[in-house]
Amino acid sequence: MIPDNNENVDAVRRGDQSVALRHHIGSTVYVSVTSGYSCVDIRRFYQPFDAKDGEIKPTKKGVALKFAEWSYLCSLIDIIHTAFPTLATALPCYYDEDHMSQVNWLSWLECNPFMNQQSTPTA
Repeated sequence: MIPDNNENVDAVRRGDQSVALRHHIGSTVYVSVTSGYSCVDIRRFYQPFDAKDGEIKPTKKGVALKFAEWSYLCSLIDIIHTAFPTLATALPCYYDEDHMSQVNWLSWLECNPFMNQQSTPTA
């Protein structure tokens, strides 16, 4: 996730007008980098009641880090991994065995918080 964000941050700094990254990091939280905004946005999203085609919208709950703040946060990762070694080896949940089939992956609300439970496929 961090390399993707950094590539997109660099593209926005160069003036690229086509950057639109939104990366799901768990539950209803996404990290976004978008042309026209000089920040990395970490924010909760919600799905409006009348949403069409899986549309989600940002809430006010989140933080927008200036690019310098994002770079500083990234520079702390090695220090964090030294202090908390289990974080250095942690893997995203989608590597777990219970995510290896589409049916199981779709049934996890943490990974698919906006999934309509009535439309979840059954095995």
